[in-house]
Amino acid sequence: MTGSESDEVLRHDITVALSRVAYFHNLAAGGPGICPICHGPAPGTGMCTTCAATQANLLGATCDHTFFLTYADGWHPDAWSQSAHTMRQYKAAHAPQQSVEDVHMLTFTATWIHDGCIRAAEQGRNWDVVTYVPSKRTGLHPVTGVALNIARIAAQDTAEGTPPRIQRVSIACGPVHAPRVAHVDRFTVPPVVRPAVEGKRVLLVDDTWTSGTSLQSAAAALKAAGAASVTGICVARWLSWRWEPDVPLLKNVTTAPYDPFHCFAGTHQCRLRADL
Repeated sequence: MTGSESDEVLRHDITVALSRVAYFHNLAAGGPGICPICHGPAPGTGMCTTCAATQANLLGATCDHTFFLTYADGWHPDAWSQSAHTMRQYKAAHAPQQSVEDVHMLTFTATWIHDGCIRAAEQGRNWDVVTYVPSKRTGLHPVTGVALNIARIAAQDTAEGTPPRIQRVSIACGPVHAPRVAHVDRFTVPPVVRPAVEGKRVLLVDDTWTSGTSLQSAAAALKAAGAASVTGICVARWLSWRWEPDVPLLKNVTTAPYDPFHCFAGTHQCRLRADL
């Protein structure tokens, strides 16, 4: 089998596998009307009001760059959409196995295809540390599985000579419990972890962005602990049919099924590109 034939087989296999998650939605292209931080609706060419308020509350100590794999649409006028249903079920205490598998499959494949795209957006720089946004819930948080499935942009395959495996650390919930509020003390970096973070480039993982205050507050905690930079990556940017500013964007992005080869990073360095 030639290289091009192998690529076509792999492309077919990925497309078939991700037909299970075709109910998610590709990101809208950046530009006027799209917030450059959260990819939600925004006035003109600037940030949306929520991201602007978050940056102000955290004194600018937010993610240096944010990536989203997909949109999920909540509160559909007819019924719960499948994307919203999956993201909510996957986080449940006794999550259905299919929901968990769908989220992990989406994460694994999208980040594998677009590894080069993310790296190009980061000017080719690697990360030293990867962590995830913690939760006060008891037991193993489901986002740990998401973080593991993002490993292809953080891992080393010595046979292929890829960059060294980056260190994985855990941060913790802080003294301030303020859901949906951006606050530097919502999360904390334990003293034992600080040496791994100080002066380092950190990849911060989360599953769902609604207002972005959790991811950005975690980024602020990492920067307070001395991180040189923080890159946020989130599986699903939540939009809602009940939020009037979201509706025009939802009408645009829900017209076609999810395409795993759509470049969410906007740099088009994707594996299995059409010209391969």
